[in-house]
Amino acid sequence: MLIKKAGIFLGLFMVLLAGCNSTNGSNSKPKEALPSLITLTCNPNFTIEACEDVEFKDPVEIEIVIEAINKAERISGSLDYSVEYKMNLTDADGSLTQYDFSIGKDPKQSALLVNHEDTHVGYSIPIEDANRVRKLIQSHTD
Repeated sequence: MLIKKAGIFLGLFMVLLAGCNSTNGSNSKPKEALPSLITLTCNPNFTIEACEDVEFKDPVEIEIVIEAINKAERISGSLDYSVEYKMNLTDADGSLTQYDFSIGKDPKQSALLVNHEDTHVGYSIPIEDANRVRKLIQSHTD
């Protein structure tokens, strides 16, 4: 009899616990809001390659750039780099995040990203993602 009551109590506890665990129909984390605009402004002092300013407003294009940023890996050591673009990410509320961004045209090279909040730390965007961003930039400048 005691075992039966314990089983019922345990069952009710599990139902209660499951009811407290709210889900929205999936086990995935909610997506962070994408920026509404990404602008790449050429550094006029960067003379290695021709450069054109670019704007990304399309959510699919913005997602490609954000995915590349999210996959970037921290570079150890001190930085010695030249800036090809100033990258601005503008959120829907108007807040701005600024980066130095150098990507070049070589499909065998990763890209460099440096957040303006800490210019002593650089991040390397993997080659595959850098090439996706290169193609995106090229589609806006051809």
